[in-house]
Amino acid sequence: MIFRPSRLAYALAVVAAWAFCLAIALGRVELFFLAVPLLVPLLRAPAPARGLIREFHLVPDAGQLIEGEEFTLAISARLQDAPRPVEILPVLPPLVTASTAWPHVILAPSASGRIRWDSRLCCGASGSIELGVVFFRVWDQAGLWVGATRQEQRTIVQVYPRAILVRRLPAPRQTAAPFGLHVSRQLGDGTDFADIRPFAAGDRMKRINWAVSLRARRLHVNQFYTERSGEVILLIDSFVSIGRRPDASLDHCLRAAASLAMGYLRQHDRVGLMDYGGLVHWTPSAAGPVQYARLLRSLAWISISPTEFLQDLTVLPEAMLPWHALIIALTPLADERFATMVGRLAAQGRDVVLLALRTDELCQRMMPRRMNRHLLRRVWLLERGQRLRELRGRGVRAVDWSPSRPIETALLTARQPRLIRRAS
Repeated sequence: MIFRPSRLAYALAVVAAWAFCLAIALGRVELFFLAVPLLVPLLRAPAPARGLIREFHLVPDAGQLIEGEEFTLAISARLQDAPRPVEILPVLPPLVTASTAWPHVILAPSASGRIRWDSRLCCGASGSIELGVVFFRVWDQAGLWVGATRQEQRTIVQVYPRAILVRRLPAPRQTAAPFGLHVSRQLGDGTDFADIRPFAAGDRMKRINWAVSLRARRLHVNQFYTERSGEVILLIDSFVSIGRRPDASLDHCLRAAASLAMGYLRQHDRVGLMDYGGLVHWTPSAAGPVQYARLLRSLAWISISPTEFLQDLTVLPEAMLPWHALIIALTPLADERFATMVGRLAAQGRDVVLLALRTDELCQRMMPRRMNRHLLRRVWLLERGQRLRELRGRGVRAVDWSPSRPIETALLTARQPRLIRRAS
């Protein structure tokens, strides 16, 4: 830490110099005697000894948090031969803001030279936030000398996207493992009524339909559809992100994916995640609260990939994209490569639901005023509507989703119709 004259020292020197110049030019001796007291502190206050930081620690109170939540960043250090006071100024990433009015603080160290400050910070978007650069500024007792040093300690904070509970979800066409909430086409133990048949050996007494049995003079039992769980694959478009964070299209897609994952896992379904952009990142399907934490971790690492390496999803092994799985694609529908891949998956007979995020609301703030926004929006809506009609013609359950409305309203049009119940 190398000390240099502070702004106060420069100000005193400038005032003293002007006083000397005026005293010589005007011949006023009193101005000379007025400038002498200003020079005395500058001459009697030598530069302090070189201060050193022996210890430096940067510890966040939580390594994982939800976007929009506040967390505490504890900054502690021990200074050797440090004068007073000490200013602490952490360098914050673009998406991290201080909860207080001032992002820095000036404190006085203890007798042993230790200093500690708990900074309250808030992150407005999901992702991996890297903290670690802090500047320390030290003044002497008179405030005429100041020294600055930079300390680094790499610290990663995982910020997860915020999820909203979605109760009405698209049902998969095919089910897999038992013990779920989706009605299958197979008969067995369940709660949804399917049919009535004559009594057979081995049937339970509680299934007897006494009203039909009395009319037919023969025992009849009720049949029900078996309730099973499904498998869902969340497909994220990471080719392009439109808008400014934390209100960009990728942020809305990540929040929607977290909401869908929470909703399906509450129904005991198996949920997997696939990030399709320049590269393909895959999170295997599983169920339970541990899988939800794993999916949130994967969502926090998703970002726009600039590489041009592409992989055909139609040739992936069945373990990554099972044939009976429901594929939910979340995209702003701005890149032709992602739309083409979704059409190929639907052409194979897979169950695909496409949530197309409308980005015209996100782009209006970024367009210059001299441009005809109304005409550009009409042209964009025509091209988008044509692309959605082409995907629907290939068998994709494509829905239009506005970021200003809840995702549950858009999913109502993509819900699978329930089975037709017929009684004999």
